[in-house]
Amino acid sequence: MKEYIANLPTLTTPEPKETLFVYLAASAECVSAVLIAERERQQIPIYFVSRVLQGAEVNYPGLEKLALALVHAARRLRRYFQAHPIVVLSDKPIRQILLKPEKSGRVAKWAIELGEHDIEFRARHAIKGQVLADFISEVHEGKNSMTQSVSLEVLGNVENDSWKLYTDGAASSDGCGAGLMLISPEEKEFIYALRFEFEVTNNEAEYEALLAGLRIARDMKIRNIQVYVDSQLVACQVKGTYEAKQGTTKLYLQKVQELIEYFSHFEIEHIRRNQNKKANALSKLASLTFGHLGKQVLVEVLKERSIEERQVSDLVEEEGTTWMTPIYEYLISGILPADKDEARKTRVKAPQYKIMDKKLYKKGFVTPWLLCIGPKQAEMIIREIHKGICGAHSGARSVATKAMRLGYFWPTMHQDSTALLKNCEACQLRANVPRQPKNDMISVTAA
Repeated sequence: MKEYIANLPTLTTPEPKETLFVYLAASAECVSAVLIAERERQQIPIYFVSRVLQGAEVNYPGLEKLALALVHAARRLRRYFQAHPIVVLSDKPIRQILLKPEKSGRVAKWAIELGEHDIEFRARHAIKGQVLADFISEVHEGKNSMTQSVSLEVLGNVENDSWKLYTDGAASSDGCGAGLMLISPEEKEFIYALRFEFEVTNNEAEYEALLAGLRIARDMKIRNIQVYVDSQLVACQVKGTYEAKQGTTKLYLQKVQELIEYFSHFEIEHIRRNQNKKANALSKLASLTFGHLGKQVLVEVLKERSIEERQVSDLVEEEGTTWMTPIYEYLISGILPADKDEARKTRVKAPQYKIMDKKLYKKGFVTPWLLCIGPKQAEMIIREIHKGICGAHSGARSVATKAMRLGYFWPTMHQDSTALLKNCEACQLRANVPRQPKNDMISVTAA
């Protein structure tokens, strides 16, 4: 004990360009952070910061409290963060919260503020300096401790967060239709009716109903779903118990499997027809007419089969790396360019972008999400706007503005528009020649 007290750890000063480590902790009333340097496989503290939560900050979720602790440390220890690479060691998904800040405006501001620093997030394997951070914030290992696993907080309970989908299809000589009933975890029902303008068999009607329900669930951002169908053939084929032999059935099954990949948790179960009365009644009514359905029932008419959907592909495909490649790789796997300046620029820009359906989008100030495109697609769009079918041979600024209003973005919009419009032959030959003098004319009077 005397030897330990005589050799208590003391604060140290960092060496130039040394990598520093940060441990974060949060409790119900305060947040704290510890800045540490690792030398000779020993961690030596450099600085401690803490802050008492005030007002609405007390009600922040646990992960946002940890993000607030990192922001507070970056503000208080700004010189350390600017002069040294920082590694945040934590067993919480703080990086994922900062990369997807659309759920909270304050998290978006924090992500932009932290983007100027060279911060890397790593998983914490040993406690080490975390003990100091917990001690400062007076966090004890127990129910209120933020050092416990947060897997339930992030993923949620599958049983409690799962939606239920009841589907049924009906096919007859009078018409074909389907009925859907989607039940939320709070037992709220959403009823949907479909009518097909094409002929299908009973099994194909069941598949159409299932595909329509899965598409609705995907558009509603549902991640956990349990499906109940009264067709044993469909349920067993989706599970893999039965084999699909017919060509049409194989296409339907392939389409269902593509939609299933979107969900984190998917289950399908066969039930009796008397347990699926609402969806069964809806399918029969929808196959005949929509007149008997109430106003609360959402209706839709399908004009073509789900397996005959038209595939829309880009007219121009980009080849090789573009300006989007570093941002895309950083958002997907956290890979940064080797150049430090380029890596810093990528971290600063990343919070303004988001990946949706494997495509990169940029957040607009007064516009919806803007689709990011490469140089080849940008050239095609500029030419189409300038001298296409409805082109008016507008100027570079007007062309760039119209491209942004159409929902496109690339960083060199004005420069590319100006360069391409200079090569437009029609504008060079028939454009109005300004004859007004550049400077005001000065009257000259005889002496």
